[in-house]
Amino acid sequence: MSALDQAVAELEEKRAQENAVRRARHHAACAFLKGFYESDVAPSQKLKEHGVRTAFDGARILLEKQEVGVYADGMMIVVGEQGEIDVNGKSLGPVRPDSPDIKKNELIAEIISHFNL
Repeated sequence: MSALDQAVAELEEKRAQENAVRRARHHAACAFLKGFYESDVAPSQKLKEHGVRTAFDGARILLEKQEVGVYADGMMIVVGEQGEIDVNGKSLGPVRPDSPDIKKNELIAEIISHFNL
């Protein structure tokens, strides 16, 4: 095998490993977001009382107030490409497996602040 072929093979192996790690982080973040939605967002009476509708599609949570009109700012919580949690374009960083409650509390604070609850 030529040195060039060997270098390319090593590079491909490194990329494959990095992609596997990235996919694992993304999958873990999606699982966290699903759990957060199902346990905290969807059953929330306060969001319902304030007219906030919610939806989850597997990698994004959308929260919006319908009664305010089309010009109201909704809120989108998404899992980024690298497995980080983004809120309206601002990254909150990755979910740490040893302390998911920290990220959960950050998201709750963002929702409270955004909708003035």
